[in-house]
Amino acid sequence: MHSFNDKKITVVLLDDHPMIRYSFEVAAAKESDINMAATFGHSRELLSWLRVNHADVLMLDYILNSDEMDGLSLIKQIQAHHPDLKILLSSSMESLAVIRAAFMVGIKGYITKREETSHYFDAVRTVAAGQRYVPQNVAIELSQVPTRKRDNSVLEMAFMPDLGEMDMEKLSKLLTPREAEVIRCFLDGLAIVDIAIKLKRSRKTISGHKQSGMKKLGISSDLELFKYRSDLFK
Repeated sequence: MHSFNDKKITVVLLDDHPMIRYSFEVAAAKESDINMAATFGHSRELLSWLRVNHADVLMLDYILNSDEMDGLSLIKQIQAHHPDLKILLSSSMESLAVIRAAFMVGIKGYITKREETSHYFDAVRTVAAGQRYVPQNVAIELSQVPTRKRDNSVLEMAFMPDLGEMDMEKLSKLLTPREAEVIRCFLDGLAIVDIAIKLKRSRKTISGHKQSGMKKLGISSDLELFKYRSDLFK
């Protein structure tokens, strides 16, 4: 962990890649209105720091090491204890269902890891000002992604009817956060037993989340789930 001097927007970063943390420390030092107050490689370090310190914005990596609390579970815990902390989610995985679920549990912005650091700081300024940040291409995809019903027809979604006013109550539920996370892990190649270990749930519970999520998507087999991956989890 590294600490820095106070400036206008106090930012903390959680990412398990040392080079990414270092890169943002260096880049933030060149921004007159950004105070990178601390960077962390472990979620427990972040949670401990937040108990006694304040930040305006958290830049959060969605997927951490297998022994770390991460994803929707971590977002929900942070929101429960620090509701005023604005979360900017960062990920190399552009899963529309997971992004949608993350907004539903309280993040204020999403940005892909492919973006330049200058775009990250633009996103930080946006969420610090109380506005939501979503890259235009992602926002368009989120508003257009099809949800398939049992009869394979497409249910129209209204995720972002107004891209400038993405109020939480306007978000249509695709899956519950846990269902989305389980299916995301499954599509990433994890077996039920591995997902159970990662999420600290029983195999029966994980299997239940997977089956209920597939039912909501109108999908009856693993083969179908992978077939529709490009539509449901772009």
